[in-house]
Amino acid sequence: MRSGAGKMIRAAGGVLWRSRGGAMEVALVHRPGYRDWSLPKGKLLRGEHSLVTACREVAEETGISAVAGQRLAIEHYDTAAGPKAVEYWAMHGPDVLFAPTAEVDRLAWLPLPDARRRLSYQRDSDALDALEVLAGAATADCAALLVRNGHAVPRAHWAGSDGDRPLDAKGHLQAEALRRVLPAFAPSRLLSAPPARCADTVEPLGTDLGLPVEIEAALEEDRYASDPGHGLTRILELAIAEGATVVCAPGVVIQHLLAALAEDADLVLPEIQAKKGSVWALFFSGGRLSIADYYPALADPDREVNPWHRSGSHQTPTE
Repeated sequence: MRSGAGKMIRAAGGVLWRSRGGAMEVALVHRPGYRDWSLPKGKLLRGEHSLVTACREVAEETGISAVAGQRLAIEHYDTAAGPKAVEYWAMHGPDVLFAPTAEVDRLAWLPLPDARRRLSYQRDSDALDALEVLAGAATADCAALLVRNGHAVPRAHWAGSDGDRPLDAKGHLQAEALRRVLPAFAPSRLLSAPPARCADTVEPLGTDLGLPVEIEAALEEDRYASDPGHGLTRILELAIAEGATVVCAPGVVIQHLLAALAEDADLVLPEIQAKKGSVWALFFSGGRLSIADYYPALADPDREVNPWHRSGSHQTPTE
């Protein structure tokens, strides 16, 4: 193989897991064209976010419409066509009857030790190792997606009240990116701080999912500053609810919430960023924050691959 030849080839996939008799099993696929056993994965389409790719490939190769969870690992290796990077997410979904295709003719559910032995490429075991290190956090059913509102019309160019300030063209592109990517987490509820720019950021997502955007007054910037405990309690209530909830709020509110959640869980976070249109995917175990994945630029997928922003009690994936 030729190291460094050609442009970086990007791909993404999922470590699809299920629980059987108290033990975790993961899905491997057999590709007759390559005569190998591997994790379901595939190349990104032009302009496609890698998480969308991962969910699409898992569905195509296993027949399972999986729900995305925590980021796991990035594999880097050389191919004859150039260097390749494959990103993986933990995923779970309903059991369905497998239907063989020309690309994938067999699917096997195996305990982690057996899956490692079955894999044709040792490098794929890094993603399995990452899933195992996450332990109980990987199987958590509770998640909150903290979304920073999209870019809005500057105050100097807006004659109305600040609360009515709408998204600008860039903000609408960020809202569209959220609409494309966040369904991967199968959110079942959308909350927004009162400003129009917050509600408008998640409204396209809500339209696609058939979910109303609920206004949460406790997340309004001034109200939160006067009573941060109320806003934090609201997020913790979501942490013990089933499923994923999208919460759109101003950046300063997101930063304070994350700092408080991390302190309570004894997590060490790096600098807590909250760029406009960005997302923090939070996963909770026992009502406490266990993993925080940061997606800084969903509207610009090429900026998402390197580096990965991850904080948690378990590990930090390497590049």
